[in-house]
Amino acid sequence: MRNTWIIATAILLAVAPAAVADSIQLSVNSSVLVNVTSPYDSYWGVYISGQPYTDFPSFDTTGVFANFSSVSLFVPAGNSVTSANIKVTLPPNPIQGTGVNFAETSFATPNPGSPSIAPTFNGTGSTNVFVDYTPIIFHPLISGNEVSTGDLGLYAEILGSIHDTVATPGVNWDGYIGGSGQVLIPYTVELDVTYSPVPEPSAFALLGTGILALAGATRRRLLP
Repeated sequence: MRNTWIIATAILLAVAPAAVADSIQLSVNSSVLVNVTSPYDSYWGVYISGQPYTDFPSFDTTGVFANFSSVSLFVPAGNSVTSANIKVTLPPNPIQGTGVNFAETSFATPNPGSPSIAPTFNGTGSTNVFVDYTPIIFHPLISGNEVSTGDLGLYAEILGSIHDTVATPGVNWDGYIGGSGQVLIPYTVELDVTYSPVPEPSAFALLGTGILALAGATRRRLLP
């Protein structure tokens, strides 16, 4: 029975200095303002007898680049960093911004005997953007108890279309329609850090005492 108590005490001594991990999260919200245009030489509308048809300007594979200064956090004194991760997330598609359409040079007159009048737009339309973003693995910078993101860059491809409402439909006109707009694309950078206390020298001494007690109890139990 005595040996049992000795073994139990030794186990408790050995486990006592074990470190308990904890974590800290830092979340930073930012955004990038993107200007988009749709060249007039690819999109057109037909207006005959006041009946408009429009193929709203669209665009694709427009590159978006954003960077931001390093952000950092500190783990409590007396602790060491065990792991750190950076994650960049974007909102669900689509993302909407502002946009306008405009009539470009006419390339045809459906009825040559009638005057050709280009349509006009209200200039209060919207731009719908789909973001094609491939997550990139970023490696945090660790210096002592400070963890930072470093200077990061975000690159994505966007595609979408620019919509506007017709103010005056135009008559007997067949030509190009262009568009331009702005979209604010938000994103979030998350820094997740796990840390644990650094054992004091006294903890190592306590651990050693537990191991010796356990060894002694085992030896006495094995003796005849």
